[in-house]
Amino acid sequence: MTKPADPDVEAYRRDGAVCVRGALDVAMLAELRRDAERLLIDGEDFGLLPRYPARYLARRVESMRRLAFGPQLGAVAGRILESRTIRFFFDDIFAKAPRSAEQTIWHSDRAGWPVRGAKVPSIWIPLTSIVPDNSLEVLAGSHLEDRLYWNFTPNSRQMLRPADRPSYPDCEAMRGEPGARFLRWSMQPGDMLFVHPWALHYSGGNPTDGWRIAVSIRVFGDDIVWAPRPDCINVAGCSFDEMVEGEAPSGPLFPLLWSADGAVESADHY
Repeated sequence: MTKPADPDVEAYRRDGAVCVRGALDVAMLAELRRDAERLLIDGEDFGLLPRYPARYLARRVESMRRLAFGPQLGAVAGRILESRTIRFFFDDIFAKAPRSAEQTIWHSDRAGWPVRGAKVPSIWIPLTSIVPDNSLEVLAGSHLEDRLYWNFTPNSRQMLRPADRPSYPDCEAMRGEPGARFLRWSMQPGDMLFVHPWALHYSGGNPTDGWRIAVSIRVFGDDIVWAPRPDCINVAGCSFDEMVEGEAPSGPLFPLLWSADGAVESADHY
């Protein structure tokens, strides 16, 4: 008997993004939201890296560890990515204050990662209610174009753009074009938004009266190998010299969260 199609997987293949509803424990996310508010709003010192005060929370914050290394996230990621293994990459938090006009420009994440392969999504997990006006927005199908754009990492900002690395297209000019689909979502804590690393996406302001807070967790699927470039992000604890070209990430910084055969690795030393 033919296995029925998974609509979430089909949407991710087609659009480069999919919202998986009700996949995570809401009580666990409520605890993480309280910690996020202490960090972002109250300015509490969690002992995080000074250059990245809202990244690598799983190193210090127990509520983030429960989310990142718990059984739910890896299993859902394995299904959506159609991957036999899922490894942890890193986490960070994005927040926009009430009535904020701050925008994040249209971009894709691919060029920022020091790897080769397509199974390294951004998993965007809201800790507050999300409405379309403060949601991420994705240009559906843009992940189907195999193009390595010039990203805006801290490293690339100190470099000249090579001639073979195009700048991002003007996605705003595409609104209204035949066939162009711009995706936004209403989301609640417990939902997970998977965004393909090649998909062009954007975030506008926050017109609501409350904070918009979301966690982004990046994971590695089974096609990912190291391919460091000087314009990529730096990964805390793993230098470019340690990223051996063509080898799959491994070790305590990138624990195995889930696998089709049931194997996992402890995150105790992360």
